[in-house]
Amino acid sequence: MSDNRVYLVTGAASGIGLAIAEQAIAGGETVIATDINADALKQCQQRLGDKFVPRVSDASDPQAIEELVRSIEAEFGRLDVLVNNAGTAVMNTPESITEAVYDQQMGLFLKGPAFFVKYAAPLLRAANDGVVINISSASAIIAMQGYFPYGTAKEAIAKFTEDCVITVPGIRHNVVLPGFIDTPIISIAYGEEAAAQLRGFAETYTPVPRMGTADDIASTVLFLASKSASFINGARLVVDGGLTRLHPLNMPQPEA
Repeated sequence: MSDNRVYLVTGAASGIGLAIAEQAIAGGETVIATDINADALKQCQQRLGDKFVPRVSDASDPQAIEELVRSIEAEFGRLDVLVNNAGTAVMNTPESITEAVYDQQMGLFLKGPAFFVKYAAPLLRAANDGVVINISSASAIIAMQGYFPYGTAKEAIAKFTEDCVITVPGIRHNVVLPGFIDTPIISIAYGEEAAAQLRGFAETYTPVPRMGTADDIASTVLFLASKSASFINGARLVVDGGLTRLHPLNMPQPEA
């Protein structure tokens, strides 16, 4: 069997998930790339080659998750790294939320990762230093207008990660909390004009004055998956340019 590891990355057809896949493949790894966008997966495979193994699958559906993990075991016989990344942002408040939106967000950000861990744990435990890396958000730390239930779900996946250190032993579990990251999800959530405003906010009010990139998060994930991080377990790694450490009193003040 090859020494190269097998990654499973959800939401891998664009944004952070695609950047993770690209960096892992550049390092010689095989990536099982899941998404609900079949056309985007096909285009990615054409560009990245056979190490990018596309699988159209719903990352919030427990039955689909079980079937996917079984197929990976049958085809590859191993799984070394699971990255629960799939998601989309729907901006609401508790007074405007609908049941459908609530279920969709919690399904993607908590139920799906929970069932991925349930079904993938035996394969990951059998690997040498099997790793689960969950993608949360800085909105799990700071309250932001209109981020319900997104922020709530992202805090839930962070807490789930920490619980798994104790309840799912033999695997390393860590969670990454990105700040403002320039990916397609920004425009989907806010629209083109609002996305530009958000970029302006990040450039003005983040101590590192720029939006983050998908590669910023991907390189963090690749580090956590590496042997260099073999003693990191149960960590919340915030990758936000300092956004969550900037107190309102320290923000730049408008000129008089």
